Order: sequence, then structure tokens, then C-alpha cells
Amino acid sequence: MKKQQKKILFLIHTLGGGGAEKVLVNLVNNMDYKKYDITVMTLLDVGELRYNLNKEVKYKTTIKLRKNKKVKTKDKSGSLLNKSNKFIILIAKMYALMWKCMPTKLLYKIFVKEKYDYEISFLEGISAKFISSSSNKDSKKYAWIHVDLINQTKSSNVFKNIKDEIKCYNKFDNIICVSKVVKEQFIKKYNIDEDKVLVKYNSIDKNEIISKSKEKCSYVKDNKSILLCSIGRLNGQKAYDRLLRVFKKLLDDKFKIKLIIIGEGTSKDELENYIKENDMGNYVKLLGFKSNPYKYLKQSDLFVCSSKAEGFSTVVTESIILGIPVVTTDCSGMKEMLGENNEYGIVTENDEESLYEGIKKLLSNKELFEYYKKQVKKRANFFDLKNSVKEVERLFSD
Repeated sequence: MKKQQKKILFLIHTLGGGGAEKVLVNLVNNMDYKKYDITVMTLLDVGELRYNLNKEVKYKTTIKLRKNKKVKTKDKSGSLLNKSNKFIILIAKMYALMWKCMPTKLLYKIFVKEKYDYEISFLEGISAKFISSSSNKDSKKYAWIHVDLINQTKSSNVFKNIKDEIKCYNKFDNIICVSKVVKEQFIKKYNIDEDKVLVKYNSIDKNEIISKSKEKCSYVKDNKSILLCSIGRLNGQKAYDRLLRVFKKLLDDKFKIKLIIIGEGTSKDELENYIKENDMGNYVKLLGFKSNPYKYLKQSDLFVCSSKAEGFSTVVTESIILGIPVVTTDCSGMKEMLGENNEYGIVTENDEESLYEGIKKLLSNKELFEYYKKQVKKRANFFDLKNSVKEVERLFSD
């Protein structure tokens, strides 16, 4: 007798170009379709990664903002990022307020017509609130947490208060955190039973990253300078303002360096103004969103993460896979990737001066730079797609 597939619903805000979105697509594209009938649902029908889903994966959405037509321009995300930054900020505030007041139980009944064995919120905040309102008493429910929720509280905006947030997360059978530090911080903030909180590392497709890194790149590297690279949304969490201040100090120190930042976001105008005011246009380029950032990353000599908070940084993982040395602030997951004692990369204190000293240390010491080039290549074996997918599939084994 043929064994029946288990029906799984993954819910996420959008399928834009963020780290959690990439991880979800990697995960569902590599699960065993003989065992699982998989549906990915978005709350907003935007994001280029919709088109990267395997044909075996069903795609649904709740709110369509425009016709569901593939974006023709190669490096556009299909998001709202081409609008003005003030408009983006206004939309974000309205969106959070809407979800704070929204009757999610009613919305669940309207948009989730099928019965699933497992219902998964793949991002904190709105997705968690939606799945916690499920009327399906027979399903198991999991909430994925991708960031340190003490140091990054943006998702709290959709809840009325901390009690409302705790009530939401207590409705889940398990909370899945992407790193040990994320788990520790989650338990500390919400005082939830430790046995309910698990760690599952992100699913990263090494072969895809390596393959895409070989594509022809329009950005031409200056071989006379050391090229620094950073990738992420241009917002407060990523702290690109302090990265630019650090970069300026390094230029003042007469280091021959250049910097490219890949991403879009609400801080773009502020960052562009700083670059202009400090006459750094010949040294810093904001390249915007790129559907294939790997070909730019591959050209780089050093990847820098200046974030105030992360969960288990996808872009740092990708840098390691491509053999690019990393200097990063101490966010969740960094020491799990790079070693408690900086064995595979440099993890600095999470402040501007420490980040400056960490980068300067590498730029000033050619032997140390070469050492980390070798070490980071060794660490690439830490990321195994098949094993990470199997770890997640164990959640559906009962």
C-alpha cells in the first residue's frame, strides 16, 4: 500500500531576495516529494524568488498587488523597492499597523481552505501571528525564528504588546531557531519552555552559489585596490552607516581599498548623501538589488558584515562557500560559523571602533590575510545541503 504524503504549509511574508526567503526556497526545493506534499504561501505576492520554486511545490498567496508576471529586467526583485524611500517607510508602517489590528482568525479561514498536517510560519512576526490563528486543531505548528529578537524587535510591531506576542508563540508545538544564540535570546525574552525550542541550521545550496558566481559580471574590479563587499537590505539593522564611517577612516589611513554594497532599502538616500558629502564616490558603489549577487561577491577580497543583529547570516555563509575571508560584528550565529576564537574569520565586538580595528588588522597584515583565505576554504565543508534538509524533515517524521 502506497504511503500517503504528508501535507505541509510554509507561510512567509514575501519571496523577495532576503536571506530567510532564499533558505525557504532551498529547503522546499530539496525535500522528498514522495513523502511530502508542499505548499508555499506568501502574504504578499511579490519577490523574484517565487519563480525559483520547484514545479513540485505549490505556490499560493493571500494579497496580489499586481499581475503575477515574471519580471523581465534581470536585476529587479519584483518588490516595491523602486519607489521612493519615504513611500517605502510609509507603506511599512501602514502594513505593520494593519496586521496589529487585523482579525487573523478570520483571514486564516478565508485564505487557508485546505487541511495540512503541518503548518509552518517561516518568519517571525506577521507569519507567526497568522499561523497561530489556525483553526486546524489537528495540525502540528512550527515557528521559524531567523534573528535575535532581543536586539532586533521590528517583528514586535505587529503585536499589541509583549503578552500578545508570548501568547502567539506559545500556540506552536515547536519553535525552530537558526542558531544557538537565537535560541538563547528567544528563551530569555519570552520565557518559553526550553524543550520546545530547537536549533536547525539554514539550508544552503553550495552548488548553485558556486555555479552562479562564475557568470560574467558587469562590475570591473580594480586590481590596484582591495575590494570590500557587503550584501543586505539598506536599513538600520544592517548598520551600513557605520560601515561607511569605518570605510572613511580606513581611506584616511591611506589603505588602497574600494567598497561595493549590494541591496536596496530605506537607508539608501542617507547612505548616498554620506558618500557624496565625504567625496567617496570613486571608492564606494551602492549597486542596488542584484538577482545574482554571487558573481560580485566572488570578485571581492573581503566580505564585511556590519549588522547590529542577525540570526544565522545567509550572506556570510555564501562568502565562506566562495572562499571570501570575512570580518563581521558579533551577531547571532557568527561564532558558530567562524569559530569561538576566530579560527575561520574575524568576529569583532558589535560596535564601530571594533569593526574598524578588525578590518584594519587584516589590511595591515598580508600574512594574516592569506591565513584567513586558506581557513575560510576549510570551513565551506560545514555547510551540507542534504544534511540540513534531512534535519528539517525529521520534524515531519511522527
